[in-house]
Amino acid sequence: MASSGQHKVIRIGGASGALNDSIIAVPQLLRVPNLNYLVFDYLGEGAMGLFRQMKVADPNSGFLPDFVDLHVGPYLADLKARSVKVVSNAGGMNPEGLAEMIRQRGREMGLEIRVATVTGDDIELLVPQLRAEGLRDMFNGKELPDEGLGAVNVYLGAFPIAAALAAGADVVITGRVVDSALVLGPLIHEFGWGPQDYNLLAAGTTAGH
Repeated sequence: MASSGQHKVIRIGGASGALNDSIIAVPQLLRVPNLNYLVFDYLGEGAMGLFRQMKVADPNSGFLPDFVDLHVGPYLADLKARSVKVVSNAGGMNPEGLAEMIRQRGREMGLEIRVATVTGDDIELLVPQLRAEGLRDMFNGKELPDEGLGAVNVYLGAFPIAAALAAGADVVITGRVVDSALVLGPLIHEFGWGPQDYNLLAAGTTAGH
């Protein structure tokens, strides 16, 4: 995508649309000349519930190791050599856990992979406060249930992803973010868009969807 008045072009490859997506996307996309980013969308509401159950069973879990073992790990050397950045919400309920797995895989390959995380979406600890404040379901007006809550997350946006890229990250791992933020974040970083650039942000959001 090129911004108005510029000739700069950023090439972003969509490498997954769900946590169980095909593993053939990355090698196919790496054939694209001058590729700048790979983005992986892993999350849906059902996936967040699954990842929460995994983390309850094992605090070190909360994400799928498949992201490292199948999607990114085999191509880390190529990605690093070509300066292709990776952005993904595959961190699920434990972005830092997945980030450290990526760093470790890089060390095993003799690579220094700079991995940043975007967190703050998990607000389960705030549930008692929200219940005391009288928070109700926006659709049916019901109170928060005392039992049976799954994952409790807010949707973060694209600017934290852009900040992570600006800080020099090779890989950005997030928890729950707006799906389009995975693409919009790199565009904000590359083109310097600000919070008031509504038309450009809308265009980037459309590209992200």
